[in-house]
Amino acid sequence: MTSSGVVDVAGNSLWSVALRMGATDAALTAARWWASIRWGMGSASAVAAAALRFGGRTAIVDDAGSIDYRDLDRAASSVAARLRAAAAQPDGSLGAVGILCRNHRWFVATLVAAERAGCDTVLLSTALPASNLAEVCARDGVAVIVADDEFADVISQSGTAATVIEADGDGTNSMARIAAEGLPCSPPTRRPKLVLLTSGTTGAPKSAVRPLRTTRSGGTGMLRRVPYRIGDRYFIAAPLFHAWGLSQHFVGLATASTIEMRRRFEATEVAGLMCERRFDALVVVPLMLRRMLDLPIEPPPTRRPRMVLSSGNVLSGDLAREWMDRYGDCLYNVYGSTETAIGTIADPVDLRAAPGTVGRPPDGVTLTILDDDGMPAPKGTRGWVHLASTAQFLGYTDGSDGDRAGTLMATGDIGRLDAEGRLHISGRANDMIVTGGENVFPSSVEEVLGRHPGVEVAAVVGVSDPEFGQRVAAFVVQHPRRRVDLDELRSWVAKRLPSFMVPRDIHFVDALPMTTTGKVVRHRLAVLGNPDRV
Repeated sequence: MTSSGVVDVAGNSLWSVALRMGATDAALTAARWWASIRWGMGSASAVAAAALRFGGRTAIVDDAGSIDYRDLDRAASSVAARLRAAAAQPDGSLGAVGILCRNHRWFVATLVAAERAGCDTVLLSTALPASNLAEVCARDGVAVIVADDEFADVISQSGTAATVIEADGDGTNSMARIAAEGLPCSPPTRRPKLVLLTSGTTGAPKSAVRPLRTTRSGGTGMLRRVPYRIGDRYFIAAPLFHAWGLSQHFVGLATASTIEMRRRFEATEVAGLMCERRFDALVVVPLMLRRMLDLPIEPPPTRRPRMVLSSGNVLSGDLAREWMDRYGDCLYNVYGSTETAIGTIADPVDLRAAPGTVGRPPDGVTLTILDDDGMPAPKGTRGWVHLASTAQFLGYTDGSDGDRAGTLMATGDIGRLDAEGRLHISGRANDMIVTGGENVFPSSVEEVLGRHPGVEVAAVVGVSDPEFGQRVAAFVVQHPRRRVDLDELRSWVAKRLPSFMVPRDIHFVDALPMTTTGKVVRHRLAVLGNPDRV
């Protein structure tokens, strides 16, 4: 699973390293210590420290314009006071705050404000249907939802009793009005938690609980592997409600950087912005890289990003090579999961030497490949990927837990280590196709299909077969400027892969069902390939 809960909740695992990054700036160091005493070591204190030291520096640039750190800090405190009052329960406890927003300043302000209020925060996917929204709100005790206006119907249909605050607009119950009230907020009396939803590619999403605590695991190791700097300029295209976009937004706040974002990713717009100004870091999921490479627009060498950080889904070797050949060796591939947090990082050197790798574990993370008997597998042998760090999640809100082996937690992926200790992911264990006794990982077939010039994107699943148990079925979106027929595609795969991996069924479709981070929802394709299961 290539999504990354890269930092421990509110960037806490980054905090000690962020302090050292700014150690030469005595005023910034002092501001961080003061802020951490008042607000704890999270995003709430990161914004407070940046406001003290760099108050006039732009914090967020979004579709509505920009806001500096001083105004963001003031807005968050005023919103925190309102959230604390709105989330108060009869027994004196605080209900959770749900955020149902696209990428913009009020998402960030709400996240900081909920932490200052002492409320647990539940990040709600913008793709949640009403039934799932109702389930999550009831299960996780959501008392307040801060939401964009476009989700009003979904919230209404869900039947949730949560109080709704408008994230956009300028009504009396809008974030802009509440922020302008300038309400004071005292420090919280409890340490809140953050709840992230799993991707839900195999069913309804689960709610993973992450603690607010200081840890040196995972996040600090990432800071040593990726060349972040104080005062960088980011463009975060990955959604903030997902662990990957969220984690990089936390890095941006912890380093007092300027974070630019848009509500929706449009490849043409982002490419145009890259031509206008230079971003130090571009935060994406692999599908976004593909969309940008398909454009004729290319920024001049002086405005290419210093870092392009990709996670959230499989980054194929072909895509990594193509990006670096055009934009230079600036690409980083990050692997982990909502439950395990960061697992491995592949830097440009890794991606040149072994395209498609997800790299090596950073300091503070243990990576182990276990065989079917739960024993360490030899290098080069496929097995179950397990990770251990102090940034692991606390469990799901329904009381269940991840698959653990002592301190190790399974990611659900099958992978192997190469001779240099780099991890290569074969695929999700529950996606593996067993056909006639042979194991087929969809990613191997998808990569070959994707190399055909007539294929824009492809996904492979297993469907029922009376003779072989399962057979390989491919769903293909054709390239708009180059068509291809079934026999040509089968021949293309047959020349490059063993016969048992050649798709017996090929379906041309207009689009693949995907999550907001570009993951294919395979169970929906499996139903299409097995009409009797509908």
